[in-house]
Amino acid sequence: MVVGAFQHGMSVGELRTPLLLLLAVACGRALVSWTTELAAHRASAAVKSELRVRVLERAAALGPGWLSGQRTGSLIALATRGVDALDDYFSRYLPQLGLAIVVPVAVLARIVTEDWVSAAIIVGTLPLIPIFMVLIGWATRSQMDRQWRMLSRLSGHFLDVVAGLPTLKVFGRAKAQAESIKRITGEYRRATMRTLRIAFLSSFALELLATISVALVAVTIGMRLVHGDMDLYIGLVILVLAPEAYLPLRQVGAQFHAAAEGLAAAEEIFEVLETPVPASGSQPVPEGEIRFEDVTVRYPGWAHDAVSDASLAVRSGETVALVGPSGVGKSTLLNVLLGFVEPTAGRIRVGGTDLASLDRDAWHARVAWVPQRPHLYAGTIAENVRLARPDADEAAVRGALADAGALAFVEALPDGPDTLLGEDGAGLSAGQRQRIALARAFLADRPVLLLDEPTASLDGETEAEIVDAVRRLAAGRTVLLVVHRPALLEVADRVVHLEPATPVTTSGAASAGSVRAGDEDRRLSEEDRGDPRNREAAEAVRGREAPSGRRVSVLTRVRAMAGPRRGRLALALLLGSLALGSAVGLMATSAWLISRASQQPPVLYLMVAVTATRAFGIGRAVFRYAERLVSHDAVLRMLADTRVAVYRRLERLAPAGLRRARRGDLLSRLVADVDALQDYWVRWLLPAGAAVMVSAASVGFTAWLLPEAGAVLAAGLLTAGAGVPLVSGAVARRAERRLAPARGALAVRTADLLTGTAELTVAGALPARLAEARRADTALTGIAARAATATALGDGLTALVTGLTVVGAALVGVQAVADGRLGGLAMAVVVLTPLAAFEAVTGLPLAAQFRQRVRKSAERVYEVLDAPDPVREPEDPRPAPVSPFPLVLRGLAARYGEQDRDALAGVDLTLEEGRRIAVVGTSGAGKTTLAQVLLRFLDARQGAYTLGGVDAYALDGDAVRRHVGLCAQDAYLFDSSVRENLLLARRDATEADLRDALARARLLDWADGLPDGLATLVGEHGARLSGGQRQRLALARALLADFPVLVLDEPAEHLDLPTADALTADLLAATEGRTTLLITHRLAGLEAVDEVVVLAGGRIVQRGPYTELVAVEGPLRDMAAREAAGELLAGASVR
Repeated sequence: MVVGAFQHGMSVGELRTPLLLLLAVACGRALVSWTTELAAHRASAAVKSELRVRVLERAAALGPGWLSGQRTGSLIALATRGVDALDDYFSRYLPQLGLAIVVPVAVLARIVTEDWVSAAIIVGTLPLIPIFMVLIGWATRSQMDRQWRMLSRLSGHFLDVVAGLPTLKVFGRAKAQAESIKRITGEYRRATMRTLRIAFLSSFALELLATISVALVAVTIGMRLVHGDMDLYIGLVILVLAPEAYLPLRQVGAQFHAAAEGLAAAEEIFEVLETPVPASGSQPVPEGEIRFEDVTVRYPGWAHDAVSDASLAVRSGETVALVGPSGVGKSTLLNVLLGFVEPTAGRIRVGGTDLASLDRDAWHARVAWVPQRPHLYAGTIAENVRLARPDADEAAVRGALADAGALAFVEALPDGPDTLLGEDGAGLSAGQRQRIALARAFLADRPVLLLDEPTASLDGETEAEIVDAVRRLAAGRTVLLVVHRPALLEVADRVVHLEPATPVTTSGAASAGSVRAGDEDRRLSEEDRGDPRNREAAEAVRGREAPSGRRVSVLTRVRAMAGPRRGRLALALLLGSLALGSAVGLMATSAWLISRASQQPPVLYLMVAVTATRAFGIGRAVFRYAERLVSHDAVLRMLADTRVAVYRRLERLAPAGLRRARRGDLLSRLVADVDALQDYWVRWLLPAGAAVMVSAASVGFTAWLLPEAGAVLAAGLLTAGAGVPLVSGAVARRAERRLAPARGALAVRTADLLTGTAELTVAGALPARLAEARRADTALTGIAARAATATALGDGLTALVTGLTVVGAALVGVQAVADGRLGGLAMAVVVLTPLAAFEAVTGLPLAAQFRQRVRKSAERVYEVLDAPDPVREPEDPRPAPVSPFPLVLRGLAARYGEQDRDALAGVDLTLEEGRRIAVVGTSGAGKTTLAQVLLRFLDARQGAYTLGGVDAYALDGDAVRRHVGLCAQDAYLFDSSVRENLLLARRDATEADLRDALARARLLDWADGLPDGLATLVGEHGARLSGGQRQRLALARALLADFPVLVLDEPAEHLDLPTADALTADLLAATEGRTTLLITHRLAGLEAVDEVVVLAGGRIVQRGPYTELVAVEGPLRDMAAREAAGELLAGASVR
C-alpha cells in the first residue's frame, strides 16, 4: 500500500484488496493472541495447582519427624509464594520459548526470498542473543537462589517473631525486632536488586543487540536503495519483518528473568518432592502386648542418647505409668511408639510383630494420643473435639467434654461447643486447652491410649475429675501414661520409673526390665507452636477518614507511600517515556529513511536520519535499563518500609489484638500482599504514565503530518489504552478482588496442615485436612483461570485495535497522497508509526488488572495497619516512677473482647517491695488474666491499677513492663540458640550471668551436657527440648531479666514432682526479699510466701498466710487435702 500510493499514485479503490487482507490479518492476529494467552494462563494455573498439591502431600507424607526440622514459615512461603512465582515461567516463558524456535526461522525464510544480504545480516547477529542470554543467565543463577533464600528466611523469621510477640514485649524487645525485620527486608531488597541488575543487564544486552541489528538492517537497506540495488517494496517488507525475527528471542530473555524467582523456588520444591518418604510396613496390626526391646534413640548432631537401651512391656488391657525426672526420655518413647522417631537401635513389637513392619495408618487408627502440648486448631470447640471422629453427633461431643471435665466451662462460653477458638486454642487457658485435647481422645474411643502429662496445667479439683475420667476410659484399653503429678498413679496397674543410666524399678505385678535415658525428652513433631494469643486484627478498615470526613481510597494511600521517593519515581517515568519514545522515533525515522533512500538522493542527505536511527536504537535500550533500575529500587525501598510498618502494627496489637488472627494469613499479608503493592507502580502507574506521554507525542507528531491520521491514531490509542482496559478490567474485577483473600485462605490451610501434622496423623484427620488444602487451592486456581480469561481478552482486543488502527492510518494516508495533501515520503511514516506507538499501550489491559489486584492486597495490608489498639496507650505518657511500689489493684474487673462476662471482678491486691504473694485457684479462675492485666496486655474494664502511686494506664506499656515481668506457662522459645534465647532478657549479660540464671532454674547441668553448649539450637518453640526443659529455660530467662516485680505463671509445670518442688523451693529462696507474684496449682512450699490469694470465678474468695488458710475450712484446705492424698499415692506406688 505504501509503495502503491507513494510510487505509483494508486487510489483507495485500487488498493482495496491489500486493505481487506490487512484487515483480515489484524482480526486473525487478535484471535490467535486471545487463544494463545488463554491456553497459556489456564495451563499454568493447572500445573501450579498440581505442583502445590504434590508439595503438600509429600510434606504430609514425610511426617512429623521431617517437619520438626523445617521452618514452618519457609514451607508455607514455598507452597504459596514459591509455587505462584512459577506463573511467569509456565504462562509466558515456555510458550515464548516455542515461538523463539519457530518464528525466527519463518521470518528468515520470508526475508531470504526477497533479499539474501539482509537475511545474512540477521543470521549473523541473531545467534548473539541466545549466547548473551546464556552467559548472563549463568551469572544470575546464584543471585536468584540467594534472593529466594532471603525471602524464605524472611518468611520463617516473621512467623517465628509473630508467634513470640508476647514474649518479646515482656522483655522490651518487640520494638527492637522491627530493626531486625528492617535489616532482613533490607538484605532481601539488596539481594533482589543484585538479581535485577543482572537480569535487566541481560534484557539491556538483548534489546540493544536486537535494536542495533534492526538499525543496521535499516541503514543497509537505505544505502542499497540509494544505489538502486533494491526497490522500496522489498525494503519496507524487510523493515517490517526484521524486528519480528528478534522479538521472540528478546521476549524469551525477558520472560526467563521474570520467572527467575520461581525457578529458584522450583529447586527447593523439587528437593521436597524428591525427599524419600519413610518406609511403612503393610502387615495388619495384631492384638497383644506392646514391647520395647533395647530401644535407643540419638538425634542427629547430639553427642548422647535421648533414650538408651530401653526395654519395657505393656500388656494388652494394662495401664502403665512412666515416671521420672524431666528430660529422661519419656515423651521420646511415645514418639518412637507412634512412628515419629526412628530408633537408632532396638525395636518395638506389637502383638509379637515388629512395629516397623506394620501398616502405619492402621496402627494409628488404633491409637488415641494427647501430647504434652496439644495443638488446637482455629475453629469451633466441637470441630476440635471431633478431630478423630468428624461424624460424631452433638451428644457424643458433649459426653466427651463432660468426661474431660470441660463441659461446664464450655457451656459457660457465649456459643457453647460452637464457640470459635483462635490458633492454638487462643481464648482458653492452658488448663482449658488441655481438657479440650482430652475430650478429643475420649471421643476417639480407641483401644490404645497414650497420654503425655494429661493433667498438666490443671488444678487439683479438675485433676481429680480427669483421674476419674481416665479410669473409666482405661477400662479394657492398653494405656501408657507419662506422669509427673501423682494423682494419675492410682489409675495405673504398674508404675515404671525411668532414671538416667540406672536400672528401672517398678511397682505392680511384674518387672519391666531396665530403662536408661539421656537428657533429651522429646523432639516435638508440631512445627508451629507459640502463643499468638490471637484475635482477628479488627474489622476491615478500607480507608482512613480525610479531614473533610470522606474516606480515602487505599490506592490513594499506596500512592502516598512514595513520600520522599517521588523524585526517583518521576525520573523513572521520564526514563520510561524516553525508552518508548525512542522506539517510536526509531520506527518513524527508519520509515522516512527508506522512503527517502528510494529516491536515490546523495548519501549526505541521509546521514542525519542514519545517525538518528542509531541514537534511537541505543537510547531505547539504555533508557529502558535505567528506568527499570530506578523504579524497582524506589519501589523495593517502599515495600521494605511497609513490611516494617506492618510488623510495628502487629507489635502494638499483640497479644490481645491477635487472639483470632491466623498466622498463615498474617504471613500472606506481610509477604504476598506487600509484594503485590509494587505492581501498582511498576506494572500500572509508571507504564500508564509513560503511555500517556508517548501516546500524546505520537498523536501530535502524526497529526502534524496528517490530521486525519492523527485522529485515527488517537482513537486507536484511546481505545487500546482506556477502552480495552475498562472492558478486560470489568471482566476480571471480581476475580482479581478475590485473588488475595483466596491466597490468604490457602496460606491458612497450609499452616493448619503443617503445624499440627502429628495429631492429624494419629487422629486419621490428615486426609481431610489435605482435602481442605486442595479445595483452597482449587478455589485459587479457578479464580486465576477466570482472571486469565480477562488477560487473554485484553491481549486479543489490543491486537485487534492495533491492526484496525494501522488499516485506518493506511486508508487515510493513501487518500491524502491521492489528494495531494500528504507527501509520498511521509506515507510510510504515517502507516508504520502506529505499529511502534501501540507498544506503549499494549500492556495496559494487564496493568488495569494489576491495579485491581493491588487494591485488594492493599486493603488486606491496611486492615492490619488500621486495626484499633486493643490496649489504650496514652498520647502523652507520664514519666515512669523510679520505684513501682506499692503496686496496687483496686476493684479491678477485666474481660476479653469477645466475652460476655468478666474474667476478673472486684479484685483488690497490693504488692509492697519485697512482698511475695501466691495466687491459686481452679483452671479458668482468672489467674493468667490477672498476669495479663499486670503487664498491660489487657485493659481493665473498671477499677484502678497504680505503680508507685502513678496510674498504670497513664504510662507507656513498655514502661510498665520494665517494672513488671512475666514468665508465662507457655512462654515462647525462638528458633535460635540457648544463648540467644537467654540474651533476650539482657543483651549485656555475661557468660557468668547466663550460667547463674541456668543454675537458679536447675538447668545448668543439662546445658553443660549439650553438644554445642549454649550455642545449641533449640528449634521452633523449643522443639528440640523436653517440656520441662523448655519451661526451665523460659524461667532462667525471666530470672536473668531481674524485674522489680516478677510474675511467675506455673513455673514448675511439666516437671516431675521432686524437681518441681525443689525448683519451687529454690525460687522462693532466691526471691526472698524480692517482689514476686507466684501463680501456681501446686501448694508445696507456699508456707514461705507472705500471702496466698485464692481465685474462683474471677473473684478473690480467700486470702491470708498459707498456714492460717490451711487450718480453716475453705477452698485452700480442700486443695491441700487433695494434693496430700496424691502424694500419699505417689509414695505408695514407689514402695
